[in-house]
Amino acid sequence: FSMHSAKTISPMPWMSEEELAGLFEALQGDVAQPAVLLVGGCVRNILMGVEVEDIDLAIVHKPEKVMKLLKEAGYSVIPTGLQHGTVTAVMNGKAFEITTLRHDKETDGRRATVEFTHDWLEDAKRRDFTINALYMDLSGNVYDPLGQGLGDIEDKTIRFVGEAAQRIEEDHLRILRFFRFHALYGGQDYDAEGLKACEAGADKIKTLSRERITQEFLKILASDDPQDILDIMFERNILKDLDFSASYPEKDFFRYFCNFQKKYRLSALSARIFVMAGLSMENMKELEEYLLLPKVFLKDAIALEGALNLSDLSCDSAVRESVYRFGRSTTAQAIMVELVQDRVMNSYASKALEIVQKWDVPDFPVSGEDIMNAGYEKGPEIGEALRSLENWWIEQDFKPDRDACLEKCVCKFK
Repeated sequence: FSMHSAKTISPMPWMSEEELAGLFEALQGDVAQPAVLLVGGCVRNILMGVEVEDIDLAIVHKPEKVMKLLKEAGYSVIPTGLQHGTVTAVMNGKAFEITTLRHDKETDGRRATVEFTHDWLEDAKRRDFTINALYMDLSGNVYDPLGQGLGDIEDKTIRFVGEAAQRIEEDHLRILRFFRFHALYGGQDYDAEGLKACEAGADKIKTLSRERITQEFLKILASDDPQDILDIMFERNILKDLDFSASYPEKDFFRYFCNFQKKYRLSALSARIFVMAGLSMENMKELEEYLLLPKVFLKDAIALEGALNLSDLSCDSAVRESVYRFGRSTTAQAIMVELVQDRVMNSYASKALEIVQKWDVPDFPVSGEDIMNAGYEKGPEIGEALRSLENWWIEQDFKPDRDACLEKCVCKFK
């Protein structure tokens, strides 16, 4: 295979920065054919007009030579994964992951034993999707060894490289990645062969670790319109056990909730998980059989459940109470849920969210010592009296000052 550019675009400004330009100069040498190229996600994102987060490179040199050349050029080198040909170069706080061209020698559905190569086509063939099998130099020349990637980017088609079933057999996580990439980059239509292969291999997902499943599933859930993707996944029995749609108060509840999050720019992944689970802590616990949820997600779900159990968040005092008890973020998400449950609140939402963002949360003006001085015996009754007084203060919309609270406390004691 001879490398010829399939397309040339205007280089991005960051492609001329000294750290990356110096890297290419150090690793290219005087070889006529490209020895090092940008690869994968950064190329795909440039072509699709999506922000580039990580810069990955592919190179013909073996990792030992790559490390030698980098050190000679003054880069710090981290041997990230030498068995897979990957090293990380760092300069001025900027990191670049560099991987030697390779093909998979053996696979078991979770990990691969690789063999290094000088062949760009072989490297492209072992990648998961055609839109990730594209390469680019710093002049903006795009290389498409498979002859499919550029067309699939234009059509927004997520297509496995080669035979879909074989790609899935090599790494079962590619089933979830297929749907995740469709959520982020795909169009209306699914690649039929890919969809069929994912459905046929769905049982193999259970062989993966919860960490790997969680990472991909949460990325799907964080996409703009996850309900469309989830519908297809559940219809095809992909992670069917995560389908709690029967728990929703109404059809498309989750879709409406995500739309309100997007409308008010208040997306929160932990809230999406709780809503997807039908606003049920019991369902959240069931999710933990398959997903390794961060503890903060469960804490957020408990707080959101508490805010929703408070009262109807359609008046200022209720919103302030929720902010005081559960915090600004939780209250904002509770308002999103209430918007789905009660459409007449739509006209009030902007005011409610303004309270959430701008209300100066007061401190309860009475302490346990004040309660003791009012005549209460030291012990459990002080805590009970304090809680009772605080609840009264909240019911009065936080207006009573310290003297008024103490008077209330003394009167109750008498």
